[in-house]
Amino acid sequence: MNIPLTGFHAIEEILRKGRTRGSLYLSRDKKKNDLLKQLAEEAGVSIALVDDDELDRLSGKADHRGALLLLDEMPLAYKDDLGFVLAGIQTPNALGILLDGITDPHNFGAIIRTADQFCADFIITTSRRSVGETQTVVKTSSGASSYATIITIPNLNNAIVELKKHEFWIYGAEMDAPAANSVNLKGRVALVLGSEGKGLHRLVSESCDSLLSIPAKGHVDSFNVSVAAGILMYEVRRQQGF
Repeated sequence: MNIPLTGFHAIEEILRKGRTRGSLYLSRDKKKNDLLKQLAEEAGVSIALVDDDELDRLSGKADHRGALLLLDEMPLAYKDDLGFVLAGIQTPNALGILLDGITDPHNFGAIIRTADQFCADFIITTSRRSVGETQTVVKTSSGASSYATIITIPNLNNAIVELKKHEFWIYGAEMDAPAANSVNLKGRVALVLGSEGKGLHRLVSESCDSLLSIPAKGHVDSFNVSVAAGILMYEVRRQQGF
């Protein structure tokens, strides 16, 4: 399986991770690619200098800007054993992200990138009715997907039950709920975010310990889900003294 990945920063972070299998194709005319070339050499990834026409062909005419990493497999750090991941969390303060039906790869990638910045312990998504591992997800995350612990499960409610066994408090994001800054978000916290169109599924919402919202007074009725995720992650970490 050959997966073309473009985006300088996404390629850079994946090469820095050092577990890449694939080939790096660079434009002969782009000097800024010297860093990517060095990282590829250190990671043991083969390098080919080609014309832009060849990059256009390999990328399917994507906006490659002179660099393309042709991967043998998608480098998302997926782990399927939720119990194993939770057992490894030893700190009193923790942050997890649960995604309920997020189908837009740009939103998923942006959430991964923000979760990496706030050192979220894990991201949980579902195997059905959710976006999976795609080039767009990796590129939008700017390579953060190589560092994230992303757990894919069949049923989000089962994950919530498991999280509660490990002393996590589950907070679902919904409009008209109490403001996040009025809720005690210290300790082990898992944020649940639904899709922009449908929000949280009813059973998922009912499984949460509490609901919260982001105070806003604008003309439109909601935030983009990736923006909402970032605001809520900040509030959790602020209260936790991050």
